[in-house]
Amino acid sequence: MRRTTIGILVASTVAISGCGGAGGASPTASRPPAPVNLTVYVNDSKVSVSPASVGAGPVVFIVTNQASHAEALTISSADGSRTLASTAPINPQATTQVSVNFKPGSYTIATAPHGSTDASLANPSSIAAASIHIGPARPNSSNSLLGP
Repeated sequence: MRRTTIGILVASTVAISGCGGAGGASPTASRPPAPVNLTVYVNDSKVSVSPASVGAGPVVFIVTNQASHAEALTISSADGSRTLASTAPINPQATTQVSVNFKPGSYTIATAPHGSTDASLANPSSIAAASIHIGPARPNSSNSLLGP
């Protein structure tokens, strides 16, 4: 009787100790940095971004078009070799949002050519582009309350 009780206790302990070890992602893994909002203002002469420098990580652009006609924006590397994001045409007096996860470097925010003919699409926009600088990665948001 005593041997069976000890055997059952040992078997139960082994079975219980094997529970909960499913592996997978660690519950203490760092979260990404909290997104930063940048304001983009477009008028008939230029594109403005505020602030013009942030740390690497997720960025949400809040774009307002104050130009006299619809404008689309593109966010690309400073050398123009890579387009990270673009918007559909934004009507005058309208706003939109676009999100990008940046790595350190310099980037350009410019209006896209518009029109329906090849000639009009080949002409660069007369609206001056803005540039932003992305610095080292921002700290993670693991200790932030009410974060994503």
